[in-house]
Amino acid sequence: MIIDIFKTSIYKTSIKNNEYINYFINLLELQKKNNCKNVISNVGGFQSTSFNSIDSNNILEDIFIKPALEYTKQFNKQYNIELANFWVNSNNQNDYNLLHNHNDSNISGVYYIKVPKNSGRIVFQNGDLSKMYCKNEKYFDSTNFYSRYFFEVQQYDLILFSSETLHYVEPNRSEEERISVAFNLLLK
Repeated sequence: MIIDIFKTSIYKTSIKNNEYINYFINLLELQKKNNCKNVISNVGGFQSTSFNSIDSNNILEDIFIKPALEYTKQFNKQYNIELANFWVNSNNQNDYNLLHNHNDSNISGVYYIKVPKNSGRIVFQNGDLSKMYCKNEKYFDSTNFYSRYFFEVQQYDLILFSSETLHYVEPNRSEEERISVAFNLLLK
């Protein structure tokens, strides 16, 4: 019998709605125009200021709440889920995001608005730093031995993960802008 004692679950779905895509692009353009930006994990690029509410109940439900309810079903508990905050990221050529986590929430996520080829994968880092030097990774093709997991995404993909999960975004090697919406959720 094999027992996996440490596990990180990532939920992935796709939400194909160009009305939502346009909403976030317009929000990004307005933030850029007004120079409303943050510098938190981004190196280069543009990270909008944080919003803690959204003026569209459809987006709130479809992008933030419903996927989180699906994700939390695996824990066999029912939660009330609240949006803590969200922001829009824009990475141009050679821009990237440093290794970080989101300790001030329970679930974090990313909705992908525009993802050109070679624009940088999101990478999940195993929090067990001994895995950085794990010799077994080359012998066992199992995520139990991986020090990093390189996640390929496309436009419309939405991923959710535990907020404590370490992650970063590789440099954008495309000449096109990469746009995503990052967010945090609270479980009640």
